[in-house]
Amino acid sequence: MSSASIGNEQGPLVSMLLRLEPVEPGWLTPSCGPQLQAAFLQLVRQVDPELSAWLHQPNQRRPYTLSLLWGFRQLSVKELQIATSHLQPVPVRPGERYWLRLTLLDERLVQAILRACLQQARQLSLTVEQTPLLVTRMLAAPDPIHEGPSWVAVTSFEELAREQEVQEHYAFEFASPTAFSRGQRSWGKLLTLFPEPAAVFESLARSWDLFAPERLRLAAAGLTPQEIADWCADHLIVSQYELRTQYLPSSRFGQTGFLGRITYEVKGPRGAAQARWLTSLARLALFSGVGYKTAMGMGQARCLNVLSPAELPSASDTVASALDRQ
Repeated sequence: MSSASIGNEQGPLVSMLLRLEPVEPGWLTPSCGPQLQAAFLQLVRQVDPELSAWLHQPNQRRPYTLSLLWGFRQLSVKELQIATSHLQPVPVRPGERYWLRLTLLDERLVQAILRACLQQARQLSLTVEQTPLLVTRMLAAPDPIHEGPSWVAVTSFEELAREQEVQEHYAFEFASPTAFSRGQRSWGKLLTLFPEPAAVFESLARSWDLFAPERLRLAAAGLTPQEIADWCADHLIVSQYELRTQYLPSSRFGQTGFLGRITYEVKGPRGAAQARWLTSLARLALFSGVGYKTAMGMGQARCLNVLSPAELPSASDTVASALDRQ
């Protein structure tokens, strides 16, 4: 399976939430991104071994993203922060509920997950850190009753690529630690920890060109991700932000990232070819994530002021409210 086969010609872009419940008493680490990725790939392997093998290949952008686990209501905020920053396992029991956000950017991967759901039905489960978690609910459909931006949506590159009005501002939310890789140096990998507009939109443009159908890619408009980044560096400014850094530990390599909210103001000519891509790319953030290690819980992001009617209202915010009340 080559990278040339990734193009998502007809399939949807999916952002869903899985409700997970422990089958038996066990232990989970709040910052278990690599373990969640391993469990997800094991699920794919059960229905499409070839696809799973391809997804295991190193040094490539993944056509999916995974959040960290949401939940751990048995802990106080301070206890959860300590457990997360110190990689401490937390005891979990049947009856407790946890949530995992999953996004899919490839038709074959969407079909694999659908087959897994059909084949395993009520027995669909993920084993994370040797703890079996039963999938007791899956949220993927928009709910037109609820208002406000959401983390659950279904759309397509075709929909995202439709001509969009350039906004005066683009307000992004980064819900998990985010960082940008700038390559290896003699002392190690260089990572940047501030969402400059050029870095954010270059990351989105590269994801777009990797996963979108060829006819919808930037090259078809005579542009490159670097040209998008250069234009943003010259014509977008940061107008406000509320950000903080957070350390995300790992059994191998821990990572510090930023999270919070930031707003960019467009100062350049809105008729420019690059400007016409801003809204489409901003909407992609919900599905592609931004930056580094998006398949391991980092870079969960969305643009709050450009969601389409198909994306806007969704059950996930109702779920979030319910989680807050648990």
